[in-house]
Amino acid sequence: MSEGLIQKAKRGDECALNALIERHKTLAFSIAWKYLKNKEDAEDVVQNAFIIVLKSIKKFRSESRFSTWLYKIIYRECLKTLKTKNQTVEYVPQLVKLEPETEPEENNVNIKELLTHLKPNEFTVVSLFYLQEKSIKEISQITSFSPPNVKVLLHRARTKLKAMYNEKYQNNGE
Repeated sequence: MSEGLIQKAKRGDECALNALIERHKTLAFSIAWKYLKNKEDAEDVVQNAFIIVLKSIKKFRSESRFSTWLYKIIYRECLKTLKTKNQTVEYVPQLVKLEPETEPEENNVNIKELLTHLKPNEFTVVSLFYLQEKSIKEISQITSFSPPNVKVLLHRARTKLKAMYNEKYQNNGE
């Protein structure tokens, strides 16, 4: 699927590169937004990441998935931005763009709303694991967290999400 686009992009096909960017831009922005908590900074990071991709696509060795490579670039660009602003990764609930954009019906769970209450690292691993279907190994490559640390973050996030779900949706009728 993406392999053909990647090969075309490596040969200089702008349409193929644009298709790859379109495919990954929503989650890329969501990750940057969660870490930086500022729309302009997040947009700058995503733009910088895509410029890096544009300049480096011919060097991409396909040792990992394109998305793994891209998200690693975005993650590192976020850390650079935070470092230049002398900020650390802190948690402040924010709304995050996630698919699908449909509003939940009265009895449905609002996953987007629950995800906003996770810490940035938890949000990142949950998004990559469940929304992008990345493996623990790929998430480890993207974030530079050890595989056991990724597993711990996933466990903590699932525990938090379950508690929030139970509090919000199970106790409403009582």
